[in-house]
Amino acid sequence: MSDETLLVTTARNQAGQMRSLSEVLIPILLAAICLPLIGDVYLTATDPAPWASELGAPLAVVVKLIGYAPALCAAAAVVALRAVFVEYQAGRFLSARASKAFKRAGLFALAAFLLEIFIAPIAISLLGGPAFSWRFDPLDIALMAFSIFVLMIGGVLEAVAASLKAENDEIV
Repeated sequence: MSDETLLVTTARNQAGQMRSLSEVLIPILLAAICLPLIGDVYLTATDPAPWASELGAPLAVVVKLIGYAPALCAAAAVVALRAVFVEYQAGRFLSARASKAFKRAGLFALAAFLLEIFIAPIAISLLGGPAFSWRFDPLDIALMAFSIFVLMIGGVLEAVAASLKAENDEIV
């Protein structure tokens, strides 16, 4: 077995392991986000906190949903990466589907970052929730780096896939 074949086989095996791991962890991730969301919405609607009773139940529920939007977008980014593992496990490392999945994941992560930093706090304060306060957590930096990295890799893979397709079209 040549070194190239060994590397491809190893990469495919690792992609298969990551795919299996993601299929187990994605439901746990979604449950970790959605179950507290359901509980918060239920408590806000049935037994509101003082700030929620001042706003009224429907508006307080909207504030809660906006507060969970960044986490849901970040989870969507993780779910979008599953398609990359499927393609890589099949040995299609430069497929258009994998590069689009990378870019989709990067856009979801970027949306999560922007929601977390700017949109959600401002929207919540405008709706009458807690006042806007600028907080920048280390997790926000990690989310920003993740989104930039995944978007960059997706763009590079898309360019390489388009270049290879153009070369193959010229040959045929």
